[in-house]
Amino acid sequence: MPSAKRASAPSSYRRKGRPMFREDGSLPTIEPGDDFGACAEIIASEWEEEFAFFPFVDADVVEEAALARFMPMGLHLETESAKHDFLLPKLHLERCLLDPRTVRITKTARRESRRYMLSVNRGFRNVLASCERQHGSDWLVGDLVVSMIALHEQRAVRRAGFISVELWLCKDDGPALVAGEIGYLIGSAYASLTGYSVVSGAGTVQLAALGRLLAAVGVKVWDLGMEIDYKIALGARILSRSRFMPILSRAYADTSRSGALGLLGVSRLVPTRELIDGGGAAIGPSLEEPR
Repeated sequence: MPSAKRASAPSSYRRKGRPMFREDGSLPTIEPGDDFGACAEIIASEWEEEFAFFPFVDADVVEEAALARFMPMGLHLETESAKHDFLLPKLHLERCLLDPRTVRITKTARRESRRYMLSVNRGFRNVLASCERQHGSDWLVGDLVVSMIALHEQRAVRRAGFISVELWLCKDDGPALVAGEIGYLIGSAYASLTGYSVVSGAGTVQLAALGRLLAAVGVKVWDLGMEIDYKIALGARILSRSRFMPILSRAYADTSRSGALGLLGVSRLVPTRELIDGGGAAIGPSLEEPR
């Protein structure tokens, strides 16, 4: 994350004859009315900065940033007289992308999967709150949380559909929510934005089962964000901007992924071993909760 000092807002916003401007020592500033997609192209072609600055956070601008291949993040600043949340859209220099059909399943994940069940959109607010508790609010600021909730509730009519994935531990007294993540679906691409786990190894099982599910419903690109060892272990490739941005553009424009729309519904609880061993095919068409 950039420091608060470095990311502080310019004292005035002014047009420069093209989208966005940058003052010495500050982040590129996207102004209201600017095209986020054009700004992403300028950043990719001219700068090695990963973050940009936008003066407020709401559901519409979060969606615009996501559609432009930024990952939406936030920054909270306080002065003696005011406090405010800003959007810090992140365009990684390198990003981890994975074809869900090639996800690597370890022997441990397959063995442990007998203990769990997976669901989609059964506990968005609970998962989001758990992510906040585990990781803090360094970038997951209040206005961004509110915007994510709105985008989730409006996911059926949004181009960027925010969803939750939940992992449940099977117990004698009923399933217990022990891991999950928040992400968004655009076209035939799915992006993992933030996640949490409270049981050792549960996150690995969740990712393995999710990969199988994404492949089964027709997701072609799994955007895992910044490089971390566990993502490489899953099979992700590290791609530069010149490679990952066109891949995401094509996936976002893909309208042939009707099966992926099942991820926008509220699912039943599916045994993760069934997902992993069946490659997701056993539950793909019947993901949604029976009505």
